[in-house]
Amino acid sequence: MKKNIYKKYMLRPLVYMTATRFMTALIFYLAVDRFINNGPSASMTAGFLAALFALFAYLVYLRMDGLRIPRMKHFKTKKKKDVIKYDASMTDHIDDDAPVSFDELEEDERDFCSFFSSLINFIFFTLLSFLI
Repeated sequence: MKKNIYKKYMLRPLVYMTATRFMTALIFYLAVDRFINNGPSASMTAGFLAALFALFAYLVYLRMDGLRIPRMKHFKTKKKKDVIKYDASMTDHIDDDAPVSFDELEEDERDFCSFFSSLINFIFFTLLSFLI
C-alpha cells in the first residue's frame, strides 16, 4: 500500500461516491423505518448500515493490500452513439482543468476513494446509531 496517495483531483470522485452511497443507504434506512411496522428499531438499522460500510471498507482495504478476487470476464455491450450538442463555445473554458471522473482514476486511486467513502459513511451511521 502506497503512502501519500491522495491527490487534489481525487476530491470530486470521493465526494460524489460518498454522497451516492450515503443517499442510497439513507433511502434504505427510511424505507425500513417507514414500511416495516414491527421490524428493527431505527438504531438497529443504522447499526446494520454502519456494519455494512465497515465490511465494504475492510474489503477495499484488503484489495489495497494486495488481495485479488478472480472475477468473471466482463461482456462488452454496444454503446449508443453520443449525441453531439453545440450549445456553447469552448473558448470560454480553454484554461480550465478538466474534471476527473471515477472511471478515469488509476486502480489504486479508485481503491482509495472507495475506502474513504465507505469509512466516512461508516462513521456517520455509527454516530447515527448511537444518537437515535
